[in-house]
Amino acid sequence: MFLYLGKSHGLLWELLLMGVSLAADCPPMCMCDIFKVNCRSKGLNAFPKSLPLSTRYLDLSDNSISEINSLELNLLSDLVHLDCSYNAISEISSLDFLAGMKLVYLDISYNALKKIGSTTFERLTRLIVLKLNNNKIQEVHQRAFESNIGLRVLDLRNNSLSFLNVSLIKRLHGLKSVYLSGNPWECQCTIKLLSQWLMESKSPKIRHLAVEKEAQAIVEAAQHWRHYLADNEDTVCSRPKSMVGIPVSEALSKIFYICVAPLDYFDYIFFVMVGFTIFISGIIVASIVGLFMVCLERHRMVTGNEDDIEMALYQRRTSVVRSSKFKV
Repeated sequence: MFLYLGKSHGLLWELLLMGVSLAADCPPMCMCDIFKVNCRSKGLNAFPKSLPLSTRYLDLSDNSISEINSLELNLLSDLVHLDCSYNAISEISSLDFLAGMKLVYLDISYNALKKIGSTTFERLTRLIVLKLNNNKIQEVHQRAFESNIGLRVLDLRNNSLSFLNVSLIKRLHGLKSVYLSGNPWECQCTIKLLSQWLMESKSPKIRHLAVEKEAQAIVEAAQHWRHYLADNEDTVCSRPKSMVGIPVSEALSKIFYICVAPLDYFDYIFFVMVGFTIFISGIIVASIVGLFMVCLERHRMVTGNEDDIEMALYQRRTSVVRSSKFKV
């Protein structure tokens, strides 16, 4: 079977050749309309089969679905809205959305996702709303949303993120709302770029305005801010202890002198003094070691000379005794 690379029709033909049934019946226990299939809270343990091909709105929320059926989902080439929230999905891949080019709304919140890869959503070029909140996400690849240039709403609340590469957000020029609260943000030097971006988004115009216009700029900046980080007050640092409770947008100001600030004159003097102290200490230690080795060598030589003298005296006494016995 050839991989699907083009239009969704190519995938449909391949499935037909495999003998896949394209029945348009409504799945059991679900409610179907012309373009809408509602399977909300139906106790489903698996992704429903035999979905109508004309489906544009699919609600699978509040069930026990553990994985997305790529085969069934990719048959829905006209799908626009997909809600899979409140399930048990632990993994998704780009293969799940091969035919999802028309999808604009995707909700996978309240599941068990742990990682978002670089190609997970690459086919969803028209995506506008993406909800990934209340999962167990620990890592989001820096190119995860590279293809989702039209994204307006991104929800990453209540996950396990301690770090987020700010470049993946900066690419989303049309982004209006991003939610980041409820994550254990580690406000060390690695958070500085994210903190800086949040602060710049909060007040993008103040830096280049005259003093008399600063008040107006603050109001405009506050309005602009609400379009970006909607939960600013709740997006706070969790580590280290000294930073707990501080908004991530203010973290940079707290760690500036540690991570960003350049060295001043006194810092250079301090480093020179430390280097000089280490140099002198090295000389002193080397001198002491050298003196010790010299004393040890002299002691060895003196001890050796005494042994030689005693040996010579002993040999001389022995020769005298032998001579005396011989004369007798």
